[in-house]
Amino acid sequence: MARAGAATLEAASCLGVLRSVVLRVPRLPLAAVVSVALAAPCALAAERLPSDALFLPPDLYRPAAAPLPSDDEGAAQWLARAEQALAQGRVAETLRCAAAALACDPEQPQARRLLAQQRVGRRWAGGHAARLLAAGRQWHPQWGWVGPEHLPQYEAGLRPLGRRWISAEEDAARHAAIADGWTVRTDNFQVTTNESPAAAVELASRLEGVYLLWLQRFGDYALTPEQLRKRWDGDQASGYRRQPFRVVYHRSRAEYNQALRVHQPQIDITLGIYFDHLRQCHFFAGDDQDPGTLRHEATHQFFQESGRSARRAAAVANAWALEGVACYCESLAPLAFAGELRGSTVWRLGGAEAGRLPAARQRRLRDGYYVALAELAELGMTELQARPDLPPLYSQAAGLATFFVEGQGGRYREAFVELLRQIYAGRDEPGTLERLSGESYRELDRQYEQYLREAEPFVPAERPVAGSAAGGSVREGASPIANGPGFEGE
Repeated sequence: MARAGAATLEAASCLGVLRSVVLRVPRLPLAAVVSVALAAPCALAAERLPSDALFLPPDLYRPAAAPLPSDDEGAAQWLARAEQALAQGRVAETLRCAAAALACDPEQPQARRLLAQQRVGRRWAGGHAARLLAAGRQWHPQWGWVGPEHLPQYEAGLRPLGRRWISAEEDAARHAAIADGWTVRTDNFQVTTNESPAAAVELASRLEGVYLLWLQRFGDYALTPEQLRKRWDGDQASGYRRQPFRVVYHRSRAEYNQALRVHQPQIDITLGIYFDHLRQCHFFAGDDQDPGTLRHEATHQFFQESGRSARRAAAVANAWALEGVACYCESLAPLAFAGELRGSTVWRLGGAEAGRLPAARQRRLRDGYYVALAELAELGMTELQARPDLPPLYSQAAGLATFFVEGQGGRYREAFVELLRQIYAGRDEPGTLERLSGESYRELDRQYEQYLREAEPFVPAERPVAGSAAGGSVREGASPIANGPGFEGE
């Protein structure tokens, strides 16, 4: 959870550019596919993209403005890369390449199937939405799921109550309390709010995108190569969660504080929170809503609920890893891109100048602040949260997570994801990361410092991304007072 008044670190704008190298080869058999470092999506070669760019294709929740001609060749190139990644058992990379293929051809069925999406009419969605669409319901950006026969009433300002219709004002009064709020269900989320149905639709749609991007980086945590191989071979996965991620979206900060103080006495200084014992994320509407906090808490929820998890994860060790990876995911940001990606958007997660990494570099290299991994691994969540140096320690945790995910070409990513899996399953101990990485903590400390010294920022274009903080100064990130996954409430 993030502390109000201590803003998350803003990096300079990450601006997307496309790599000028485009392979012009037909799709090859798996044995003949060569490792391509940065085959550009589609035939757009004017700018460059970072090699680990993520892609958010258009779908039911993020429709494209208009259909565009497809680039079958570009899509085939990305699918060849997906096939190669799948043969290597790399789930997240397979999903990333499938999403990139859809930036070339949004109708590519193999790529859609890898993402567990199916087509109903002119829309692509998971199984929950597909069933509602097949039954004649429509997804509306203001009201969520609506029968088309009821659209005239909705547009006239009426809302259903049983078999009769009431005014929108009466309907708002009925949903004024969060316990009676509107509920909107998407393939993977269930959002309850007393703000408005449109607010629930917007938040659920946004979280669907965050989840798909998370899978492109951490899909190996949630899915197995065998599951993706079945999709590749033609099986249609359900594409939805039978137990959705539950999110409660309060109308105001005051109502958020009042509703949650029973669970967290210091709720007033938070911007969002995930309770593992409730299996709920809580946020509030208004100007104080922070996208970084939303991604931080959603990350806790994704990891906690995407596998078999113990209560009070990281209670006795390795708490830094849970908070570090959540801080790392705060850095998720769109990249500006002048070319056409056929309704897709391009995103960046991590990087040398993103999120809290500049603060981590400053603390380690200029200020000499660093808690050795051997000491850090001994800290459970309670001990971590009680430390007086919590803000710089959270910056260090974010820096370490970035190193283990991205450093040395992702050398330690598999070990780090397995560490997270063991933490959430309650099977970890202080020395788990040493065992998984095959390196001593002293050696990992050395490599981390070297990574900070050598990491080069992604060179941005000249125009800023809307909503980003171009030229922002390096600031210490926010730090939670208690981690949702390890917090039991009172």
